[in-house]
Amino acid sequence: MSGKTLKPTLSGSRNKTRKRDEKERYEPSVFRDAIIAGLEDVGNNPEQILRYLCETATGKLDVKRYGEVLLDVLFVGGIIAPGGAIEGNVRTDICLTRMSHSEVKAFTNIFIQFIRRYKWLQKSLGEEIRKIIMVMRVCLDEVERGLFGSATAYLLIEGIIPPNLLSGLTQEHLLKDDVAVHFATSLFRTWLQERDLGSLTSTLKKASLDPSLQDIFPMAQRSLDHIEQYFEKEDLNEMVQHVRSQRKNNNRKAFMARIKLYINDDDYNTTELTGYINDAIDSGRVATPMALQILFSTIANSGEWASQEIIQDDFYKELKQYCNLFKALVGSDKLQIEFINKIQEFCYDNINFLKTFQKIIYMLYNGNVLEEEAIISWYKQHHSSKGQLQFLSQMEKMVHWLENAEEEDSEDDEE
Repeated sequence: MSGKTLKPTLSGSRNKTRKRDEKERYEPSVFRDAIIAGLEDVGNNPEQILRYLCETATGKLDVKRYGEVLLDVLFVGGIIAPGGAIEGNVRTDICLTRMSHSEVKAFTNIFIQFIRRYKWLQKSLGEEIRKIIMVMRVCLDEVERGLFGSATAYLLIEGIIPPNLLSGLTQEHLLKDDVAVHFATSLFRTWLQERDLGSLTSTLKKASLDPSLQDIFPMAQRSLDHIEQYFEKEDLNEMVQHVRSQRKNNNRKAFMARIKLYINDDDYNTTELTGYINDAIDSGRVATPMALQILFSTIANSGEWASQEIIQDDFYKELKQYCNLFKALVGSDKLQIEFINKIQEFCYDNINFLKTFQKIIYMLYNGNVLEEEAIISWYKQHHSSKGQLQFLSQMEKMVHWLENAEEEDSEDDEE
C-alpha cells in the first residue's frame, strides 16, 4: 500500500442552463425599430398597415409582450418615456398624430379592426389613451392633440374604450394653456359630426365630468359666459346651446333653493319674496311659468300633508296665503292656462295630490288668481295630456257652472 496522501478533490457535476430556461431580455427599442421599419415599408395606406399588423407583426414579433410599445408607435410614432418625451427622439411619420384631419378616421379604423380581431389588446388600448391624455402636454403639440382628440371620439363612439378615461382631463397640469380644452373641443367637434348632442352628454356624464364643462377650463375662465363665447368662436353651435341649457338649469336650481328657504321660514317676508321673484323674472334668470311651477310645488311639498295619502285642509289654507302673489304673476289668460297646466302636471306626478286638482283650481278662482275664460279655455282645448281624462272629469261640473254663470251675466247685461 502506498504511503502517498491523496489530495482532496471537488466532486459533483456542473449543470448547464438550458436555453429555453434563460430569461429573455426585454428590448422595447428593438421591437420599436422593427415595427417602424414594417410601417415604413407599407407606407401610409390603412389597409396595408392593418394587413401588416395582423399577418406580419403578430406572426413574427412578440406583440403580446410589447403591446404598449406597439400602441405608442401607432399613436405618436415612438416610445413614450416616463414624463412624456419621445424616447431617443426616434419617431416615424406613419402614426396617428402625423396624419391630416381628413385621414384620422381611416387611421383610427385600424385600431378598431385590430382590437376586434385581438380582443386581449382592448384593455391595453384604454390604458394607452389614458396615459397619452396625462402626458399629451409634453409629447403632443396643439395640432397633434386635436388629431388625438378626434381619434378618441371615434373610439368612444365605437365602444372600444371606456368613457371614464376622460376624467383625467380635469388634472391641473392639463388645464394650463388650454391643453384639456383643445383636446376636448376636437373630441366634441368629431362626435357631433358623427352622433347627436344627447349621446355626447351621456358619455360626459359617464366620465363624471361636470355637465357645464367648467372643470376642463382654467379657473379664471370657468364662467358660463366665457364658455359660451368660446364655443361660439369655435362654431360649435350645439355646444353653445348646451351651455345655455346648463345656465338655465343652474338658475332654476338657485331659484328653487331660494324659494324653498322663503317658504320654510316661518317669519318670511312676503314683500321680500315678491321682490326676489320679480327680479329673477325681469333679469331673465327664470321664466314666469317656471317661477309659478316652482312656487306652487315648493308650497305643496313644504308641509306634513305632502307625505299623507289624503291631503288635509292645512294645505289649502297655506296655499290661500299666496293668492295675491300668484295673482301678480299671472297677468294674462295665456299665463293662467300655463299655470293650470303646471298644477295639472304636478298633481299627475304626485299621486296623493291626484284628487285635489279641482279643489285647487276652485280655490285659485275664488282668490281671483284664475279667471273663467282661462279655465274654460284650458278645459276645452289647452289642457296637458298628462292624466287628462282624470282631470277633465274632475273639472266637468265646475266648467259647466262657469259657462252657465257667464250666460246669466250676459243676460243681465242685456237687460
